[in-house]
Amino acid sequence: MTKPMSRFNVEVTERDIARATATDSYRCVVAQAVARTIPDATRIEVDTQSIRFTRDDARFIYLTPYAVQGYVIAFDAGEPIEPFSFQLRNPQRVARRVRTETGKAADRAAFHARKDPLVPPTDGTSTQSKTPKAKPSKPKDDARAAYAAGAAAAKEPLQKSDGGRRSPPRVFKAKQRSYGHRLLRINQVTE
Repeated sequence: MTKPMSRFNVEVTERDIARATATDSYRCVVAQAVARTIPDATRIEVDTQSIRFTRDDARFIYLTPYAVQGYVIAFDAGEPIEPFSFQLRNPQRVARRVRTETGKAADRAAFHARKDPLVPPTDGTSTQSKTPKAKPSKPKDDARAAYAAGAAAAKEPLQKSDGGRRSPPRVFKAKQRSYGHRLLRINQVTE
């Protein structure tokens, strides 16, 4: 087990800039440099708020330095950037989430339910084909039932009748970064 470090000096090089992909949280300029600096880091994600990676079964979250935020936004906007360096300090260490077999089965059920929805097409096309359709298989029916149960649970209010609170719905981070018009307007040069 590697001793956890609280500080890393990261240098972004020309090679990192050339290999990076704009608006990609996993392949951006800073992620390339962090991967090179910390070779045992995995699942590196970078955005304007935080830099996250997994190391030795622990997830580390560093706040993105203010100057680095500007470089990330500039690179995503397509502006040329020069090599720079920064320091990662004071991480938040969080427990790594491990997916269980039950969770994986629920994800598969939801995927199959989305792939083969219950609702027939409403664009006027016929659902009848020239060849007869096979009967739906048992796994698809199970997937539909699991998906319907999950959708019904999501419609419940956050406040339960017994006074307890239901946890808010989970939101998954997208791989692509987007900033919205307001942030891009803030960063534009005014005349």
